[in-house]
Amino acid sequence: MKSKSKNAPLKRKHEFRYYNRLSINKRGKIMRYRHPAYIFLEKGNVFVFVTITHSNHVSDHIAIKLRKNPNPSDSRDAFYVSEIREDTKDRFRKRLNNWKINQLDDADIQSLYKKR
Repeated sequence: MKSKSKNAPLKRKHEFRYYNRLSINKRGKIMRYRHPAYIFLEKGNVFVFVTITHSNHVSDHIAIKLRKNPNPSDSRDAFYVSEIREDTKDRFRKRLNNWKINQLDDADIQSLYKKR
């Protein structure tokens, strides 16, 4: 599956969806996490994205403040995690329709992806 996604054409996307992530905690219990994700590229069956959070403390990565919160009904500060991630489309829920990203924030995320 990875070889197919590397050769797939890139499509620009500008959408937000909830990302479902599974991890195992210290006691061996499977934990499910759900965070909004900004999807900015699509490679075949794979989305390229960054996660959005309210916390400015993220373990092992830098949280960069967004100029404007993409959620129109929320006035709190929003941050994106400086880790570019890729995952298959089946790990995402339905699209968040009213969410929009600032053009300058989108340009920052694109430049982070190009540096990678």
